[in-house]
Amino acid sequence: FIIQFLRIIIFSFALLCYCISSIENFGQISPKEDIEFYFLSLSKIIENIGEDAPSIKIGKENVNEAGFNRLIADSAQGTSVNINISGQSIHENRPNQDYYQSYRTVGSIFAKKPLYHWGALRAKSRIAQLSEENTIRFNESAKFSFLIKVKSEFMDIVSNKYQLDLAREQLNLYTANEDSIKKQKELGFVTDLQVEDAKIVKLRQSILIAELERKLEVGISNFVFDVGYDEQIDFGISKDFEFFYLNHQFSPENKNILGHITNDKIEQLKIQIETEKENLKIANAAKKPKMNLIGGFFQDQIDLPDSTDPVRRNNFLLGVEANWAIWDSSLSKGQKLLALAKKRKFNLQLENSIRKLRLETESLHSQIENLTKQIDASRKLLTSSINRFEKSKIEFEAKRITSQNYLSSRLSLAQTKLILIQTIFSYFKVKDLYEMHLNYPK
Repeated sequence: FIIQFLRIIIFSFALLCYCISSIENFGQISPKEDIEFYFLSLSKIIENIGEDAPSIKIGKENVNEAGFNRLIADSAQGTSVNINISGQSIHENRPNQDYYQSYRTVGSIFAKKPLYHWGALRAKSRIAQLSEENTIRFNESAKFSFLIKVKSEFMDIVSNKYQLDLAREQLNLYTANEDSIKKQKELGFVTDLQVEDAKIVKLRQSILIAELERKLEVGISNFVFDVGYDEQIDFGISKDFEFFYLNHQFSPENKNILGHITNDKIEQLKIQIETEKENLKIANAAKKPKMNLIGGFFQDQIDLPDSTDPVRRNNFLLGVEANWAIWDSSLSKGQKLLALAKKRKFNLQLENSIRKLRLETESLHSQIENLTKQIDASRKLLTSSINRFEKSKIEFEAKRITSQNYLSSRLSLAQTKLILIQTIFSYFKVKDLYEMHLNYPK
């Protein structure tokens, strides 16, 4: 018996050491402030986000569209070739003769290559290139924003599901409390009014549960559509996340907003400013002579001086073409003034947007600091709620407090736990937005 007892002691000690080691290892690998690290379903969704997400599909087509527009703009600087072949039946009204009919087939080939357009064609290509670069950058930013949206929606669903679970638990407690009050009513310890009050509380809770179920169903439906994910999704809170939100020490990141920060609006304004610079070049070149290199081959038909029979000729040409728009009724002047006005406007908007973004980033950092303090306070509140519940449980078992008091402490503990989880989710959401400003696609 003593040997068996010692074996049990040794085994228990080894198991305790293993548990402590596991907790220490968890503390080393788990305190990552990334929500997907603690929810396997979210991690899989983020890993598999791609072709099936509607917004990702649209973003890819926007990039393709911008690339094709650039291809069209670049083609204006290249060589164009036209081929023409025609078959004709000719009826000639010749003097002192009946109508003379003949048939012929003629062809022509013409080629044209721009030589010098005062930078206007290069400016159009540059505008298309700026648009393509901006679309690519915006698409990368949209993917980042989409991931933030997916995480936010997932956290909202987890929070709503947890709130629904608590509401159902509360309903069970309210139902048990109503049954207890009914029994007390039969013994004459409570009045009919107290029974009706308990019934009303239970019915209100049932209505709340129905509304929470509706919101949860809509949220899950929208989420599944957004991510294009057709596998089973687990929105439950894991043990790892419970350990994380109860023990992880949150600390605000260093305030790092003195460097390069930008967003979609700022980058768009920069592109618009560069675009108006190129439009200004196009307007300045509008009334200047444009030089083109031309070449071609064509056929025609003439009559010989000493014969009525026609002769077909083959002609080759090579030369330079000049086009000069001398007067355009102030069209180019208006385009120039419009480009200058837009450029000034976009510069002003850019300055305001940079200042606004800096203030928003500072505000997000302040929110992170504030939420860190809220998390600490919520944990202290949770500790007090746990202590209150344990004491109320002892008092209730000793019949020194009523069931309503015990129920109140139990519900307060559940609500406090929900508040802590929601605060941590808010921390994750704000932190993602803050990092997006600092890590905008370059």
